[in-house]
Amino acid sequence: MIMKPLFNITCGILLVMTSLVHSAHGQSSVGIRAGVMSSKQEVQNGDITDDYASKLGADIAFVADFRMGLISISPEFHWLQKGGKIEDLNGTVGEVSMTFNYLEIPVLVKLNFGKSAGFFLFGGPSFGYLLNGTDKDMDGQTNDIDLDFYKRAEFGAHVGGGIGLGPIKIDVRYIFGLTDITDDSQDIQITNSSLGAGVSFMF
Repeated sequence: MIMKPLFNITCGILLVMTSLVHSAHGQSSVGIRAGVMSSKQEVQNGDITDDYASKLGADIAFVADFRMGLISISPEFHWLQKGGKIEDLNGTVGEVSMTFNYLEIPVLVKLNFGKSAGFFLFGGPSFGYLLNGTDKDMDGQTNDIDLDFYKRAEFGAHVGGGIGLGPIKIDVRYIFGLTDITDDSQDIQITNSSLGAGVSFMF
């Protein structure tokens, strides 16, 4: 039920990004980015704060870059995996790995140093939408996560930097959630954070 609207939204965003590139003045480009993320979650229960262990996930994105001299605006459209690992719950459960699949749209402001080759710094806000989630126990059994306990929307930010070598861009970024992702009436808050790296090919 949810896949058709998401497909339509994805196609619409890609069409808008492409049309903006063709209509923009100055240097502009679109591209595809592939990367990997190390993600974890911070859980706050009243006055007690606990960090889950990190887990690896994928990060695939369509990216655009509208450059105006030193500064460029770069909207991106990501499918990425967040989550964390709970290790040795009271010595009874062992390790449980949780994966949350998100669509995420950051709008980044870049400072560019150099033209075809150089380095850049960037930062900007992001909006994420939770698609689904799974957990996997120490025996390898996978189950769907009940999303009734989680908020679909998440607000955050991306900050980082990288180098450009012609059409190839390599970047490292820190992604941090600014909002609680739980939809629980009790005094429990969970926030996401990730460290990621990726390679973009622009055309």
